[in-house]
Amino acid sequence: MSMKRILLGATSPDLLGTLEIILKHWGYRVLVTSRVGEFEELLNGSNPEFILIGDGMLAAADETLRQRLREQIRKTGLPLVILGQPHGPTIPVPWVGLDVPIDIFALFELVQKHLEKHPRRNLRMEVRIPGMVCRDNTSELAEVLSISTRGMFIKTSYRLEPQDQFQVVFPLLGMNRELELPGRVVYRMEPRPENNYRQGVGLEFADLSDETRRQLEAFLEQRLLGELSEGRRGAELDLGMLRSRAARPSPGLIS
Repeated sequence: MSMKRILLGATSPDLLGTLEIILKHWGYRVLVTSRVGEFEELLNGSNPEFILIGDGMLAAADETLRQRLREQIRKTGLPLVILGQPHGPTIPVPWVGLDVPIDIFALFELVQKHLEKHPRRNLRMEVRIPGMVCRDNTSELAEVLSISTRGMFIKTSYRLEPQDQFQVVFPLLGMNRELELPGRVVYRMEPRPENNYRQGVGLEFADLSDETRRQLEAFLEQRLLGELSEGRRGAELDLGMLRSRAARPSPGLIS
């Protein structure tokens, strides 16, 4: 199965490099350029499934490029993503906006929604964190294997069944904080060949406060940026191009 192609154009090299690193980390083929002429060449030659363009590059586009953008957007049926605030002459295509600095969570939700057959709404990170399951005045050690702002997957010797409710305690490593959250079991995974003998329970969080959600998002962002920084191109990551608080993309129509 071929990698889905994303065409990314913006006049800021720092923004380009940072977004390229993130999108490639998520498994996409990313074509990038800071030049309007090369953007048009890539648009004509690569047939991208998804297009992200900076507001400055969009304003500088001539009528030929605008016409090609209209054609490609109508062909894919997906909206044009405008980075920053759209200004200058516009083109009549469906679009969504992402403010700069970019919110990683909004970016993740956006590409999942439009590029994946079974999109995830929440950014999930693979981890190995010690934790504790607490229920009926007893507690048992657990290991957190993955986590999102919606729930987690844990491994524990405590016998848990679907719909069981309990408290889970775990540290936010690197943040000098610990969270105790109410959880509910939504599924059990038994060790079988089809799941690589993975074993554990999936749980969802219940009634998270805004502050708790913010702390979880900060933790997930820290883990993701840590992984990216350790990569081959980690030095190119510009944290000034990113922000940690979630911002929902605003759908609209450029008219």
